[in-house]
Amino acid sequence: MTGIRLPKQVIERIEERWWSRFSKEKQRTSELIDERLERLRTHRNNIGRYRRLLNTELSDLERKFIERRLSEEKMAMQILVADIPPLAVDRPPDDEIISRSGEAQP
Repeated sequence: MTGIRLPKQVIERIEERWWSRFSKEKQRTSELIDERLERLRTHRNNIGRYRRLLNTELSDLERKFIERRLSEEKMAMQILVADIPPLAVDRPPDDEIISRSGEAQP
């Protein structure tokens, strides 16, 4: 294993990925994304439950209550979706993409 020599940029990229796993900021960002996704799942499940209830026999009062709750859940879900920032994906540098494809393009 000690006889293997990697280019400097490869070693730096490996080290960067390794240390990023321990970054508190990235861990917190990941936790926030997980929390928001869980809230979205909860709203989605509630919406499904209310829709199923609307397909059953209900009194007018019950139906109005469930329709109001369904509307509130949809609104809460829309607000949450609008508040979620787009996810950034690590994109390799252009020279890495070119070297992987085997073609040198201008």
